[in-house]
Amino acid sequence: MGRIVTALAGIGLVLFMWYEASGYPPTAQKLPNLLGWVVLILAVLAIGQTLLARRAALAQGNAAATEPTSWRDIGIGAAFLGLIVVYAWSIGTVGYMLATPVFLALPLIALRPVGLVPGVLTIAAVSAVIYGVFVWFLKLNIPLFPTF
Repeated sequence: MGRIVTALAGIGLVLFMWYEASGYPPTAQKLPNLLGWVVLILAVLAIGQTLLARRAALAQGNAAATEPTSWRDIGIGAAFLGLIVVYAWSIGTVGYMLATPVFLALPLIALRPVGLVPGVLTIAAVSAVIYGVFVWFLKLNIPLFPTF
């Protein structure tokens, strides 16, 4: 069930991304559209794989083929979705240079998948790549610094 919900959230994100990209210059629309198609295809494949596995388990007589609902995992997913919404809103207020490192740091602090040095290096690298693609290469007008 979690994989299907995640895939549906990905499809929703793709639709939002395509809507937002429709206002971009034609050359700037290409990357969001390409990424959207990749995510859409992967999401549909994930849903298909989950449904086929469930069908095969039921055909073998395994009625308990589904895992029990993990409310902790759902809470983490909901918190991350909320963080994404706050991040998208905050870029216009606090600017990209502050919002992006904070957005990347919060999950790393909460989940602790890596240590401090790899986390800081990851945040710096991802922030630089996003800046390079959207601001420097595509020349999108993104607020970089706080507007208050």
